[in-house]
Order: sequence, then C-alpha cells, then structure tokens
Amino acid sequence: MSKKYIYNMNYQVNEKDLCQLELRSLFKLNVEGKVFFSEIKVDPTLSPFLKNRLEILYKTTTFSEIVDLLEKSPIIIDDFKVKYLKLTDDDPHNHNRRELCKELGLKIQGVAKLSSAKTSFGISFYEGNWYFGELVNNTRKWQVHQTRPHSYSSSLGIHVAKALINIASNGDLTKRIIDPCCGVGTVLLEGIYGGFDIRGRELNWKVAENARNNLLHFNYLPKVTTGDIQDITDSYDVSIIDLPYGIVCKKSEENQQLIIKNAKRISKRVVFISSVDIRVQVSKEGLKVIDSCKIKNERKGGFSRRVLVCE
Repeated sequence: MSKKYIYNMNYQVNEKDLCQLELRSLFKLNVEGKVFFSEIKVDPTLSPFLKNRLEILYKTTTFSEIVDLLEKSPIIIDDFKVKYLKLTDDDPHNHNRRELCKELGLKIQGVAKLSSAKTSFGISFYEGNWYFGELVNNTRKWQVHQTRPHSYSSSLGIHVAKALINIASNGDLTKRIIDPCCGVGTVLLEGIYGGFDIRGRELNWKVAENARNNLLHFNYLPKVTTGDIQDITDSYDVSIIDLPYGIVCKKSEENQQLIIKNAKRISKRVVFISSVDIRVQVSKEGLKVIDSCKIKNERKGGFSRRVLVCE
C-alpha cells in the first residue's frame, strides 16, 4: 500500500499563479485551496510555498481512535515531539491543541523533546477526519540567500527562483539544468541548495564574477562560466532563462530571438521568464508552450512577468 501525504501551503495573493504552476509541475495537480493530499513525496524545504508535509500513519473519525491505535501499536522513539497541525482557520480543535498533543505524546514510548526534536509527529483534524503521522516542516533555512553579497533591483526574488527550479525539473534531481543568462546567480543558489546539477553562464564578465562570489559566499561551488549562449556546446535537460530587458542589459529583439533559438538547441525543455509576451518568438523556433503563469508584482508601479514552460 502506497503512502499518502497531506501538504499545507502558504503564499501571498500575488504568488498564487506561480504556486499553482509549481504544484502542477511537482504533483500533477490543480489545487485551489491551501491543503491537498498526494502519494508523491516532496521535501517541503525545496518549495517556497509548501509549509509542511504530514505522512499519514492513521486516519480516524475520532481522536480517541488515534489514542487506541497508539496503545495497540506503540511507537518507540527518543528525541521526539508532537505538534498540532492547523489546516483551516475554523479548526474547532485548535484551541485544545496542547492537551491533544500531550495525550498523544504520553502514548509514544521514548523521551520527548519540545525544542529541536529529531522527529516530529503531527495530529490534525480536517474535513471530519483525524490524521496522525510524521511531520516535516519547511525549515526555510534557504532564506539566508536573501543576504547574498550581490543583487540588482531587477534580480529574481528567491521565492520565484526556488519555484522555477521545481517547475523546470518537475522535482527530478537527476535533471541537468543550465541558466545560460544567469545574472548574479539567484536561480543557481536555489538549484544548488536543492541538490540539483545546475550550471550558469553569463555574458558580462563582471556580473559573472558577482555570481561566483554569491555562490562562494555560501560555500557553493562557483559553477559559472563567462560567455555567450551561442558558444555552449553541452546538452542539458532543461534551461531556465530570465530574458534580459530594460536598462540593466539592453537586448534587441533580434538578440532575444537568438537566445530563444540557442536555448532550444542546448536543452530539451526551456522555462522562460519575460516581462513581455514572447509567445510569437517562441513559436518561431518550434517550441510549444505547455504551461504558463503570470508573476504579479506586489509593489505599486512594479511590472509583472510571465513564465512559459516550453518543449
């Protein structure tokens, strides 16, 4: 019997479309709410939107049944804690969460540790049922990348970069990824942190050096080369390209078309991020848009970007 998991999400209103695209890429699901079930196991820390994952050990209609099950089949473990997982704002049992967790904790045979426990168990009430199992939270340690030494006002945010890695790879760590217009390496940081084989290339030598410094700052290998996308000879499973624009890097439409053409040449799949509609240019190169979303800027006066997943 396959395992089943409950996932809980959190995102800002302007991030909803990006979150849904990430979920379609990782779980092959269209999710409207912020709670969903899946048989696919994903580490929440890989996503900017997944708050936690509960591996369902028991599902019952009453809390007392959970208690009985733990008595009949005791869990023996040290260094654990039990946490109540609130999945809806109107959860009728959240106010009693401490007592519920304490009762279950007393049924587990071992030494409990309220802080920094090695193993967390979760108990939750959702849509008329009780769920108990091992709980994994998003540690959000990746937020340290906010303090990277080099960044531009036009650089992608780390939330977007993390989601793009998952969208590009479908969560498959065996995929070889390249960011051939990597800028200061925001996507590279999240890709390497997630355990992916990812490399970067940047035309501007100074920007490429800043990307290497960003990676070295977090003790990551500076897998960034300097040069044009046209000179890349290796093949990759997927390219992630935030197309250059504006004052930072003036590119003509002709050069933009050249980037799209070479992206297709070096990879089987391409994820484009663009501030303008590039569907016509993409179709000219024989690429098909298989999914997309819009990233809305939360700041007044800020511009939106479009993400296109192409094959």
